[in-house]
Amino acid sequence: MTAILNLKPETTKQLHARIPEGVYKKLKVKGVSEDTSIQKYLVQLIAQSLGEYPTEEKIVLIVDDEAILRESLGEYLKDTYQVVTAGTGEEALELIEKQDFDILVIDVRLPGKTGLQVLREVKESKPYIKSIVMTAYLSAELAVEAMKLGAADYLIKPVVPDNLERLIQETLLKGKGRH
Repeated sequence: MTAILNLKPETTKQLHARIPEGVYKKLKVKGVSEDTSIQKYLVQLIAQSLGEYPTEEKIVLIVDDEAILRESLGEYLKDTYQVVTAGTGEEALELIEKQDFDILVIDVRLPGKTGLQVLREVKESKPYIKSIVMTAYLSAELAVEAMKLGAADYLIKPVVPDNLERLIQETLLKGKGRH
């Protein structure tokens, strides 16, 4: 039996594995649920053994008032992470109150509560949530303030999805995330 592992063709290589049929059947029973393929299960096992990815699917909250950016980043990340999106700081805080997230990716300039105000509240209520700030208007003061509020890093818009994914992976590797 040959299994082909191919997550994102532009950033990964194919892996062909010959697995005895008996082992394949055991994997199928153990690893496959309605939403998990054998390939995804094997990739998770390999990644975990290399220490490169967390052992459970992490949850990312993307907050940006630009719907097209918010949805395109969510679409890009959904194969690797569970993604939730919000268009305002208030909506983000409501979601954070009801659910735990591992990473908060937030725009600084939002209608209503700003990204920095949201970071301040998250730091007080759920300090284990890691954050990455996005901005089109970077200044030294903004970067320092965001870091003081717990931001692991920042991205300058327009956001390149590969850069965001790399930052999320690095941030998750640095900390344990949800308790």
